[in-house]
Amino acid sequence: MKHVRCLLLITLIGMIIVAAILRDDRLPVAAQPLTGGLITHMLAEDAVQVTMPRRFSLTFTPDGIEVWRDLRRDPAGQRNLVNQSTPLLVPRLTDGQQVVGRPILVRSSSLRAVISYTYAGTTISYEVWAGGQILISTSGQRITLSGPHLTGDAGAGAALQAIKSTSPAQYWVLYLDAWAVDELPLALSDPAMVAVTSPESMSLSASGSVSITPPDGVVRAPRLRIKNWAGGETVTVERAGVTLAEGVDYLTEYDPVSGDLLVQYLHLLPPGPAASRTFQIRPSQAEPVLSLTILDANGNPRPLDPVTGMLIVDADLPAGQSPAPGPLTTKDVFQIPYIQTEPTLRLQATVTDPPAEFSGVRFTIDGPGFNQMIDDLTPGDGLAATVTLPRRAEYSVSATILMNGEPGSLSRTIDPVGYGYVFVSIGDSITVGKWGFYRLPSGSSLTGASDGYPFTSPPPVGSGYPRSDDGRNYPQSDNTQADSAGYQNIYYAGYQVELNNLLTTCLNSPVFILNDGFSGIRTARDLYGNTTGSDRIGASGYLNALGKVTVYRQHITDLGAGQVLLQVGTNDATAVSTTNIYNNLMPASVYKNDLRALINAIRLDRPDLGLWVARLPWRNDGTTTQANTRRATTQSFNLSIAELVNELDDGAPVRLGPDFYTHFANHQDQIITTNPSNGSADNIHPNSVGFSAMADLWSDVLCADLPREPDPSPTPTSTIYIPTVTNTSSPTPSSVITTTSSPTATTSPTVTGSPTATTSPTVTGSPTATTSPTATGSPTATISPTVTTGPTVTTSPTATQTGSPVQAPGSVIYIPIINR
Repeated sequence: MKHVRCLLLITLIGMIIVAAILRDDRLPVAAQPLTGGLITHMLAEDAVQVTMPRRFSLTFTPDGIEVWRDLRRDPAGQRNLVNQSTPLLVPRLTDGQQVVGRPILVRSSSLRAVISYTYAGTTISYEVWAGGQILISTSGQRITLSGPHLTGDAGAGAALQAIKSTSPAQYWVLYLDAWAVDELPLALSDPAMVAVTSPESMSLSASGSVSITPPDGVVRAPRLRIKNWAGGETVTVERAGVTLAEGVDYLTEYDPVSGDLLVQYLHLLPPGPAASRTFQIRPSQAEPVLSLTILDANGNPRPLDPVTGMLIVDADLPAGQSPAPGPLTTKDVFQIPYIQTEPTLRLQATVTDPPAEFSGVRFTIDGPGFNQMIDDLTPGDGLAATVTLPRRAEYSVSATILMNGEPGSLSRTIDPVGYGYVFVSIGDSITVGKWGFYRLPSGSSLTGASDGYPFTSPPPVGSGYPRSDDGRNYPQSDNTQADSAGYQNIYYAGYQVELNNLLTTCLNSPVFILNDGFSGIRTARDLYGNTTGSDRIGASGYLNALGKVTVYRQHITDLGAGQVLLQVGTNDATAVSTTNIYNNLMPASVYKNDLRALINAIRLDRPDLGLWVARLPWRNDGTTTQANTRRATTQSFNLSIAELVNELDDGAPVRLGPDFYTHFANHQDQIITTNPSNGSADNIHPNSVGFSAMADLWSDVLCADLPREPDPSPTPTSTIYIPTVTNTSSPTPSSVITTTSSPTATTSPTVTGSPTATTSPTVTGSPTATTSPTATGSPTATISPTVTTGPTVTTSPTATQTGSPVQAPGSVIYIPIINR
């Protein structure tokens, strides 16, 4: 009997080992999802930590949110963005007492976590959503809520928005990683939700789906609530007819008791036509979905629109009035054909609900004189490929599902993928392109105040609206204009559109120029010589560039920009009185010190950042005496600009930009004389010809200072790939890399002009994003990548490879020149 028991025990152990082996070898339901949802757990000493992988980490203590870490830009979580002397938000009762107490974890799921505090009969609850919003509600005594209280050099913004106040309750929402808030519907039937909720009468329709379209003002990871959902816990979500990937594009939570289905979209959603913003939710049909993402150097996904494949740019700047952030503006969230500034291309694919025959993904990268295919055959450790692009150019990237080693019908394409230059233009209304909206087609109603045309995707080719040939530059909104008055945000087209085309040609490279201009902005202070109060030197949220420098640095970091075009000082030179108790005539020495402080602050994190400072333009505004004084001040400022550039270290890439004063003094007909919105005198802003001239002058300087990208080699080249190899027990190769070098010289990128969109019928000229043919209304999938004829090198290592092959760098080395 004893031997029988031993035999049974051995058999049982063997079965457990076999089961474990089979479990490890089983195909995962989702091959390496990029996001798994919120992770919440209790810490010692009455603290709760809420983490969204690759996005944020929050720590709630008895005092409130004492720790906020930005895991997107700081993956190791080494920096706390909360001011050391106070929590992120400070709730106080009417008698001034701060609401404190033990944080209680009320509920937790992958979608949201609720933490509450109770103090003196008042309860305050923080509902943290995976998309980076914190919905705050109170009951009991009325409170005041101040914040966010951030460190002075916080690399990410947070914006607090008051939602609704009733006698028993108050509501706010805090947006993490945001400098501006959503513009929410005026009638909030569900203030605790603060997003989009289906009507109470809506239930699962006869077609088996429910449609919800967020209004244009909701752009930051919209949250959807479907009432009376009867479709079960597992759902399929589409946007604009394209099936989204759960865990990558959205998360869901179903409450069978209330019948509510919650959906958290995990991306920014730029304003635009309703068709591009409509979500379709239906009971799951367990269909496979392929997602293709480009990662940054930290391994985090770049903000790509899963429908169009375009790069989403969050260019919000805190508006310039007190209290900050000032007027609401959400239309500075827009999308452009993808571009990055480094040669390393990091691709990540995710396949949800893969079929039984699924064996991996084939990545294909095409460009001028370049073609590479990488098969990742190990879905268990993530589907990825890393490629070093040989030159600045436009490329096409696709991922195709492999079925038993052969290409299947499920494919995803991002086209174009630009590797090139990104510039950030910082300045005032002249940089913005004020009154530049008159560079529009005949019959357009975009005069004075915008008619709400959503310039948040490239305008259609041939529409007459200003756009660069590649579609990356088109009119951008001015942050000083509020969205709240019926979305009358003004879109301006300054010199950036034409400068894009000029630089693309002379640098032989893709280009994008972010317009960070801001009407009325000064260099480092709102006022000078203000005897009644502070000059607000470097004060965040006001009308000085130094106060917005943290935001500029974030834009530079997020876009990987390597060059800044700076033109600021015209508004500093506007004051004409020496006895004004509010704003005095500024001496050139003060302007010079302010400009130095601004330049140093912009380059704080990036001493290698290329920065060009333009000489300020000639002007003729005001009375004759005022105009003479302002021109004299401008000339003294321009001398200070030249002196400062020469004083800065020659090893730092800070250089003189164009001389706009001499140009406009010699071409006074290129400055408008009348303000086109109200008929008053102007005599300071360029007209259409003047903006074109500014583009030419910037181009003359930049094309001389920056290296031109060489054309691709006309002869086949041999590239050495060094894969990362991990020895395993299996001798089967897991990655096959095929590289084709075309022997034909190509002098221009594969994508010229503006690529055509195939996924969004409302946007012409956007890049192609090909998705699953099983999704309703989605475009035809690419079945098999095209292989260009030429020499082929196939690498089949005998050991299983994990990770992605790395190609030796081949980019041009940037060497600063001496100041001119």
